[in-house]
Amino acid sequence: MDMGNLLDEDQEVQSPYIESTIINEIKATEIEEGQKYKDKNTLKTILSIYAINNHFQFRSYKSCKIEYITICNEPGCEWKLRASRNKKSSVFIVRKFNNVHTCKVGERMADKRQATYDLVGNFIKDKYSNFKTVYTPADIIRDMKKEYGVELSYQTAWRSKERGLELTRGHPADSYKLLPSYLHALKTTNPGTVAELETREDRFLYVFISLNASIKGWGFCKPIIVVDGTFLKAAYGGTLTAATQDAANKIFPLAFCVVDSENDASWEWFFNKLRETFGVREGMCIISDRHDSIKKAIENVFPEAHHGICTYHLFNNVKARYRRAKGEIREQFFGAAKAYTIEQFEKHMAELDKFDPKIREYLTEVGFKKWTTVHSTSNRYSTMTSNIAESLNATNIAARELPITTMLEFLRSLVQKWTHANRNCARSLKTDMTKVAEDILNESYIRSLNLTVSPANDNIYTVTKTKTPFSVNLDTQTCCCQRFQTDKIPCAHAVAVIRKYNKDPLFYCSKYYMKETYVNTYIHTVYPMTNKST
Repeated sequence: MDMGNLLDEDQEVQSPYIESTIINEIKATEIEEGQKYKDKNTLKTILSIYAINNHFQFRSYKSCKIEYITICNEPGCEWKLRASRNKKSSVFIVRKFNNVHTCKVGERMADKRQATYDLVGNFIKDKYSNFKTVYTPADIIRDMKKEYGVELSYQTAWRSKERGLELTRGHPADSYKLLPSYLHALKTTNPGTVAELETREDRFLYVFISLNASIKGWGFCKPIIVVDGTFLKAAYGGTLTAATQDAANKIFPLAFCVVDSENDASWEWFFNKLRETFGVREGMCIISDRHDSIKKAIENVFPEAHHGICTYHLFNNVKARYRRAKGEIREQFFGAAKAYTIEQFEKHMAELDKFDPKIREYLTEVGFKKWTTVHSTSNRYSTMTSNIAESLNATNIAARELPITTMLEFLRSLVQKWTHANRNCARSLKTDMTKVAEDILNESYIRSLNLTVSPANDNIYTVTKTKTPFSVNLDTQTCCCQRFQTDKIPCAHAVAVIRKYNKDPLFYCSKYYMKETYVNTYIHTVYPMTNKST
């Protein structure tokens, strides 16, 4: 076959196509003589896409650092392409291109040899530009068959997906190398941020991040920390998160931690960083599921804090243990968990006893103070589940396959977005308290309308509806119904007194529900990372 004068590898090639545009984006392109490609690999990839789209196969006749010649895979066919390097640059120019096939159509119907995982990865990489997109190997097999008539094995599709992810998001191993510089840039752009990396013999163990805006905002939130962990699909083991709630009961992220695995050591390291960053507050309560490593870490690192467990997880455990009760115990279980008084609690527990006496035995073993409002040694502020931390982790599900540095930047940008949105909500609030508190106070007001108030002195009052009297002390902000001191918002009995004597109900509400507190929670900015900083 006459391929023209073949060049020696060290021979430079002069290009007559100086003004042509250099093709550097890998996409479907019509091949023409004189085209310039940024390098040989770009030319080879685009040529493979061209072959698949035009339903033929080719093979290399010569491939070296200065020249690339391809011919049709069928013997005797005159289709051929010759390209060579432009002087000492990496640019390759198509010198000769015969686009006419002289082979039979039937001979071109074999499986597409050009459909390698690397090529298909280039085909599909844009599918992963939005990391929330779920695009599976089965989707790849279906689309390649539908759009290009190419049959792929599951293994090729899986490797194509990995290649597409790598092309879009980078290689996981490379991302680990970027961690030190990323954390330095993060602390530079957001002064006051805590960002620490723990390694052992150059092996990644943990990374902890708490943004300055989160650290400063913590003091304006209820002293509740909810923690949760989730497994990751990438090379690292999992993420541990800590969050609380703002005055409007919205999620307020405190810290993120990526660990090699969820175990005693990683959870203790995480809690040590939480203590170093946020300290200990009076009446502090930490809420989690019943993970044994979390329990040990809290006992070791936060012995002063009350450890409450998620009632939803506990309820599921009860259901699994006592299957005959099924969903019938839901109302009584959560009634006992949320009861304000011992009498209410025992009433619901007695109903649970009717389903199975062993339920009480199990819940006693767990510890009433761990899951009930009335027995808790610290105020849980109605935070009975770990839903806020789980919701935070659920938001991260789409980011689980991202390389670690990319994932951390996603989390930072998420906090930036939420902080900005919530700051605007706080500033635009028209009332002195957030809506969640206004709704509770309004409900108490409605329930107070048919109550009778009798004073005992300037601060203590008896409030009755029928026969049952309730004692309210405005000075200590307590009521024998326990709601006043638990919710930190006047109950119906307290509101009846406040109404009768024309007092300001806001004076008796916790600062954690006030607009001023809400605004101060978000007063600090989460600054974006610039290309220069990263």
